[in-house]
Amino acid sequence: MNSRISSNNVLIVEDETLLALMLEDLLIDSGHHVVHASSLPEAMAALEREPFDAAILDININGDDVFPVAARLRELNTPFVFASATDAEQIGPEFRQEELIAKPYTIGQLQQSLSHMLAVEGT
Repeated sequence: MNSRISSNNVLIVEDETLLALMLEDLLIDSGHHVVHASSLPEAMAALEREPFDAAILDININGDDVFPVAARLRELNTPFVFASATDAEQIGPEFRQEELIAKPYTIGQLQQSLSHMLAVEGT
């Protein structure tokens, strides 16, 4: 059985360079196209430039909350997951139902979440 997921366009919004590079490598090795944004303006510009099948969002990006990006993803019907050390209680009520993978997370947790998002997207 092949554990690779079919190619999809995935947005990573992460300001920790080493973590972003690890995520990019993992996703590229799984056959995905990856766009990395390390700031909110970069993320919003990426969303206007191209469609995404899924997104992985750190909540705190250089001191700013990622929620405007999450709101835009929701408007575009693009599934996303928060991957952050931020406590769930700090997430506003409009996003509390979204999945939160707590840092430090495992590769398995991330792969399972991504697989679920892409399966839901494909239905």
